[in-house]
Amino acid sequence: MIKLVLTDMDGTVVPFGARSVSKRTIAAAHALMDANIFFGPASGREPEDLAAYFHHDASCYATGVFANGKIVRVSGKTVFKKPVDQDLIARLLDLLVPLRDCFLLFYVHDAQGALSFGVLGASRQDIDDVMAETPINATPVILEDIPTAPCFTVDVIYGNALGNKDAAARRLKQVVPQFDYVAPGPHIFDVLPHGWSKAEATKILLDHIGIRSDEVAFFGDSDNDLTMLRRVPNSFTVANGSPAALGCARWKIGSASDNAPAQVMEAIVAAHGDLPPEFRR
Repeated sequence: MIKLVLTDMDGTVVPFGARSVSKRTIAAAHALMDANIFFGPASGREPEDLAAYFHHDASCYATGVFANGKIVRVSGKTVFKKPVDQDLIARLLDLLVPLRDCFLLFYVHDAQGALSFGVLGASRQDIDDVMAETPINATPVILEDIPTAPCFTVDVIYGNALGNKDAAARRLKQVVPQFDYVAPGPHIFDVLPHGWSKAEATKILLDHIGIRSDEVAFFGDSDNDLTMLRRVPNSFTVANGSPAALGCARWKIGSASDNAPAQVMEAIVAAHGDLPPEFRR
């Protein structure tokens, strides 16, 4: 029996270029919840950032794993937080500032308390040029310093100065080995405390809910989903996923643009919490 469905967001239930999940996905999430099956994101995004993605339907992100495992919520209550070490962030910044086309991206609260993107370490022109190559649809504000409030979302945005993805990850790891660097899309790394991931945070979530990992279904698409795809027995990767993600998942389904995760969710509800027959082998 499936008792919890977790899904990555960008590239999984939000096709790249879209700004929200589909109405079908929201309907499938509600069908799960109506059947007493928990639903929620396992995302690199923070809860406030997901509001617009779910058409401000808070029930769709009341439970889940956020900021790549640095925030865990159950039924609207935050049960765990793990901020990123700010001294180590400063060491990363020292590497990136001279490179011009590489910089740090944060989630920050503006004067009205709304969550927005803030960047540090590059000029507006360099920021705009490199951000256009990432999956992030936003124009960030330029920060003067590392935020003083606890940071739960820190990304490295990189152009050509650090080389390709593998070379960039190696260089970052050389400078700050206390972090792991996982790529949710082109020209971006999520920064995580070494050894921490969505999968580690999911253990905390399962303990609070009181279910086993084999009672979870997870949908993902990218390299920052690999730990989940390996550890959750009922793992699914969309057809547009990265080669590494496609190689890790137990099952491969259709693409994000075809609402493939929603189709599986609907089938789980129709099967009264069981996996559909084609996924029981």
